[in-house]
Amino acid sequence: MSISNYRFARRSFLYSVGGAVGLKTMLRNLHASAQQAASPPRLLVVHHPVGTIRPDFEPTGTGTTYTTSRLLKPFETANLRANMVALYGLSLESIPGPGGEGHQKGQVIMMTGTATKFVRAGELIAQDTPADGPSFDQIFLKNAKALQTNKGYVNAIADSRVDYNPETSTCCLSYDYATRSVQATAGNGVENIPLFPELSPLQLYTSIFGSMMPGGGGAPGSAQNDQLIRSLKEQRSVLDYSLRELARIKTLAPASESAKIDLHTAAIRKIETQLSAQLTNGTVTLPGCVAIAPANIVGGKYDGGNHRDYANPTATASDEVLHGQIGKLHMGVIKSAFICDLLRVATFQWSPGVNHIAFQGLYPGEASTIYMHHPLSHRVNSADTRAAIASRKPEVEFLSRVEEFYNTQTAAIIADFKASTDATGGNLLDSTIIPYVTEVAACGHEYYPMPALIFGGQKLGIKGGQYLYLDRRPHNDLWLTVAKALGLTTDTLKTEKFLQDAKSFTGPITQVVA
Repeated sequence: MSISNYRFARRSFLYSVGGAVGLKTMLRNLHASAQQAASPPRLLVVHHPVGTIRPDFEPTGTGTTYTTSRLLKPFETANLRANMVALYGLSLESIPGPGGEGHQKGQVIMMTGTATKFVRAGELIAQDTPADGPSFDQIFLKNAKALQTNKGYVNAIADSRVDYNPETSTCCLSYDYATRSVQATAGNGVENIPLFPELSPLQLYTSIFGSMMPGGGGAPGSAQNDQLIRSLKEQRSVLDYSLRELARIKTLAPASESAKIDLHTAAIRKIETQLSAQLTNGTVTLPGCVAIAPANIVGGKYDGGNHRDYANPTATASDEVLHGQIGKLHMGVIKSAFICDLLRVATFQWSPGVNHIAFQGLYPGEASTIYMHHPLSHRVNSADTRAAIASRKPEVEFLSRVEEFYNTQTAAIIADFKASTDATGGNLLDSTIIPYVTEVAACGHEYYPMPALIFGGQKLGIKGGQYLYLDRRPHNDLWLTVAKALGLTTDTLKTEKFLQDAKSFTGPITQVVA
């Protein structure tokens, strides 16, 4: 085919697929790969709740020769040490502001880097803190052109149950640049608009991969969206709607790139197989996890009641199997979207800081009792969490075991990223930066010393395989380190709100990013 005929055929194809943005993206990626283009950068912010247990988190030694700790062991077991930077001693104390407290305030300032000014009105107790700036995922999406795709970004959460009222601050990681008026406990205020996460992996899937269908997948509840869900129930792929178009892609793309179409197809079909199994018979088998769940699997959602009864933190049913399964499905959808380059920015939250996730058998000596994570944390204070292991309260051991659960689940997910190849033929994890963060230092609601982990990004300059204790280093320096790896500097970000307070940052952590 001559160059002119090829260009005409390519334009005709792009016109014929209409709203199938994903197919256009696929063709673009195949040509980029043929030209040996580098993998694009990606950002995935992952949150786990209720801080950490210092004696179990803090490694011994420093730099690249540190000895791993109990809570970091799951990542080392998953062969992620070389891909991980462990940080401890970060601080949110320099930017808390007068509004709110606890998990609510911690999550907002951790994700926006700006002080909180007031508390939302109309709630049982005055704690829900509005944001006074955009979140870092949105800041990076706006300023780093290489992160931008047609989809933009997605937010997901595995469970959104909280104590009372549908709290915004503990159930949301992302905040827009746009603002709106909001009623405060004392008058009116202005907040950056929260960008709420998706609770259903199925709806997350349709919102992204519907773009592989000519005409697009449609919004939840639309006829196109219903059609996409029906196809999953019938164990058909969205790609089945585009077989002719895919065949044409193979004729249009360079011959050497034909195998890349199969890579895209396999990534999508893998997550569809998991989702369709949920819809057809209510069961699914995932690597390392066998779970039984209702059709159209979804995590717990706030039911409108008052559940702030910390005197009785027990539950009648445990959540850990379903909870882990939903997290894997959400992250599997995001991973597939990254591979197919439909998406380059995402956030994922396991559960709110004031969560009601119930775990069975994690409380020492009580194999059958089921305790809720956050409510049980109110039986101890941070001094208890720093006690010697030999004199540790059983509640502290429970909290450490819950964090081990989250770390083990997250390690398996990130290891899957490491074992995956993206659309340009590069290693997926090497070009993806995954900050793993939490909203408080420990269960006493302290904002120092904060833990944080950074995974991946080796192709972007992140120097993995090390542990650093950074005593009272502003938490915003973590985000400036990510910014530097994404090609952004304090100069290019100088108009951003979080940089207007000189006390809130010092700069990128030079030991972490080249």
